[in-house]
Amino acid sequence: MDRPIDSPIITLTTDWGTKDFFAGMVKGRLLSMVPNARIVDITLELEPHNIPMATFVVRNGCLHFPAGTIHIIDINSVETAQQAFVVVEHNEQFFICTDNGLPYAVFGKECNRVVRLDVMQDSDYYNFAAYNLFCQVASMLAHGTPLEELGTVVSTLRPSTPLNYVDQGSRLIAHIAYIDSYGNAYLDITHAEFERVRAGRPFTMQMSDHTRDGLSRIASSYDDSGSLASAVLTVSATGLLEIAINRNSAEQLLGLHPFDHMIFNFQER
Repeated sequence: MDRPIDSPIITLTTDWGTKDFFAGMVKGRLLSMVPNARIVDITLELEPHNIPMATFVVRNGCLHFPAGTIHIIDINSVETAQQAFVVVEHNEQFFICTDNGLPYAVFGKECNRVVRLDVMQDSDYYNFAAYNLFCQVASMLAHGTPLEELGTVVSTLRPSTPLNYVDQGSRLIAHIAYIDSYGNAYLDITHAEFERVRAGRPFTMQMSDHTRDGLSRIASSYDDSGSLASAVLTVSATGLLEIAINRNSAEQLLGLHPFDHMIFNFQER
């Protein structure tokens, strides 16, 4: 999409938080460079430097925007010999980020084009890539600069190993990929994937190697358990399986943590 974008959408996914001035700096510069931009916060509250969390958020929060959307992802954005600054084009959207394992974990080999940025920033200091460089690149994309003019086209991204479930036939091992602010835990398997592996078999899910009552079926809603203290296994809006407690925190009450494994034991009919 190498033409100016009318009223471009520019999203921010960062670990800046809201206490400091970083978001204001970047938004001010973006609006100065692209006055008709529509800036959308995906989140400013990523855990600092947490690439797996950022991967989950980008995969579930950024991919369904309209064509031409420009995404700025600022997490562990330090340019080194091993990790360059890049723009990834995927489904006619642009993702400005660092090749630190995140883009590979999100896109794998499915992105259309990847460019390693050669744009010269207008500062002699390199402590805030989102402000000093990513805003400039976003402005160039919004004004129609062809992607290839921003740097060198590359064929590969820095590889990483995304978290993924393990199908062992009679059982399945899933992991907690993300815990939201309500304390709901998202597993690294979609409902569709789970049903394919399950193949209609009854199941019991174990957490921390102890079977918990009420987690042998998939509930249709958070309040399906009938109790404010009972956990449910349900399907989140992302399509992923989710462990939740109605109006309570599954994270706190069940002692859940990211990367904890959940074991689904299948019973043969």
